[in-house]
Amino acid sequence: MSGSSQRETTQLAASVLSAAAFGLMSAGCGLERANGIAMGTTYSIQADCPKSLPHVRVDAELARIDALMSTYDRDSELSRFNRGATGVALPVSPELVDVVGAAFVVSEQTRGAFDATVAPLVALWGFGADAAPGAPGDKEVAQALRSVDYRRIAHNREPPTLEKLRPATLDLSGIAKGFAVDRLAGLLDDARCPAYLIEFGGEIKARASAPGGGPWRVGVESPSGPDYAKTLLLGTDALATSGDYRQYRETDGVRVSHVIDPRTGYPVRHHLASVTVVTDTAMMADAYATAMLVMGEVEARRFAGEMDLAALFIVRANGGFEMFHSQAMVPYLERG
Repeated sequence: MSGSSQRETTQLAASVLSAAAFGLMSAGCGLERANGIAMGTTYSIQADCPKSLPHVRVDAELARIDALMSTYDRDSELSRFNRGATGVALPVSPELVDVVGAAFVVSEQTRGAFDATVAPLVALWGFGADAAPGAPGDKEVAQALRSVDYRRIAHNREPPTLEKLRPATLDLSGIAKGFAVDRLAGLLDDARCPAYLIEFGGEIKARASAPGGGPWRVGVESPSGPDYAKTLLLGTDALATSGDYRQYRETDGVRVSHVIDPRTGYPVRHHLASVTVVTDTAMMADAYATAMLVMGEVEARRFAGEMDLAALFIVRANGGFEMFHSQAMVPYLERG
């Protein structure tokens, strides 16, 4: 799982999806656009709203989420919790508890392939807000691994609190952008916008139909270049892609992936290049895509089948790439 980064989010491999649907809109189609920068990455919205797209509320919501969950902002709620004492239930926002609670669910389902306490390992391998300058030794990895366990954090919704049961550091980069997309979708729903497409740092949430009718067409980026490997068709759905080919570092001539397996402490070394997930919420799509990229092809494909998840896998093979998909992904595949 990758570490949090405002500077690096635009290249974050958990967000390597490009929305081909953005090119479908033409002048006079009746949809409004909003584009901007928030949380170190870009967002783009197309929406059909009865009055106007709530630009101010969108920017304010993204700023609020950043103030809650950034690991780069030392004054964020998450950073204050990370600096806080063990054994103290710290009052926090309901939103932060919601995201930590969702992360806990995915950690349980994936048997630790997703773990929001992975930050010490991410930093040790040279990524995230506190990136170390060089490659660690096995002893350093073993030491950092001892503090990585999502069960070290207790969360409570009434009242909303977080507590470190043992020393730990939370990093929500594998799920927070998806949560932000869902929050923006909520704003547009409140504004009674019947159709929209939201893209934020690669995470996507769609509602109803694209301009001119029919599903929203979203292109999944190919690991080998600027083209799309596959086009997916979305109605009222959310989508996220995680990949290992955008963010990495070279150490002594060896490519080190930013995708760290929280179960072993080491960067992944399998052939799975990217995972795309379609589900109801961007938050869960974000977390599942991150977890399955950690797992590797065999474990991830088995997990998607067991969970009935719509998943698309791009795997390195024979000097190129091959694609596989779960049965639940079939309705979203563009034919031809």
